[in-house]
Amino acid sequence: MKAEAQITAALPRSTAARWIGPARLAVESIAVLGAAIPIYLLIKQAITPDLESFAWPPHWLPRNVTSANLKSVFELAELRSALILSVAVAAVAGLIATALGTMLGYAMARRERMRQAGMAGVTAARLLPMIAVALPLTVVLIQVGLYDSPTGMGLALIHAALAIPTAALTTYGVFAAIAREQEEAAFLDGASPLRIFVAIAVPQAKTAIAASLVLSFIMSWDEFGFALLIQVTHRTMPPLLYYYTVFGDVGPASALALVMLVPALAVIIALRPVLKSGLIAGTQR
Repeated sequence: MKAEAQITAALPRSTAARWIGPARLAVESIAVLGAAIPIYLLIKQAITPDLESFAWPPHWLPRNVTSANLKSVFELAELRSALILSVAVAAVAGLIATALGTMLGYAMARRERMRQAGMAGVTAARLLPMIAVALPLTVVLIQVGLYDSPTGMGLALIHAALAIPTAALTTYGVFAAIAREQEEAAFLDGASPLRIFVAIAVPQAKTAIAASLVLSFIMSWDEFGFALLIQVTHRTMPPLLYYYTVFGDVGPASALALVMLVPALAVIIALRPVLKSGLIAGTQR
């Protein structure tokens, strides 16, 4: 009787276990479809004429394929200059944010006061509304001659400031997990703090540093608010994409958005080793 009771009690659990797999598969399939359908429609609009994009009833499969929209991204001077400027701004912002964020993350991992101050600063930066600092920063950029700069240097500096907290948090956990005995031994051998940081800490955190560089690049690449406010005539890609969409240029806008998806794919590829090794989680030894 006891054995039968145990079997009976186990039946509901086994029945539930049989449903877990299909339920998980269904949820994952819905999530994948929810992400894939917009991307498919974007690709379809980028390779088809505008008339087909506005056809009713809508065509789910492309009927007339054209490369004119994709060519326009690189042939039109406005789109080409926006693409080049976006790459330059994001690259400069990513390098500055990664360099400063890495140093901040290391300081937070090694000094309790720096950790408290850094966490407070990162939290405050995230909670502060963008509009609260947008106008004062614009006034400062006008005074120093970096407002609407052809090089986008003013926008790059602001994007770097926005990305520093992300870079610091990405590297903080890795530096906290590095055994301090290695650094203490190097210090006893006469190594300076800068040499310890460069020769011991940075090589062990290179994967997280690379991930913070990619994340900082993408944050600048996709940023819209400051780019719209600061680069009035020398536009980057997000504001230009907005203008093309508003004025009904669906084909070039879709092609431009498709080009902007490429760095997002780079993020997924670059972050895979970090996510698999659990470095971002930052568990201390």
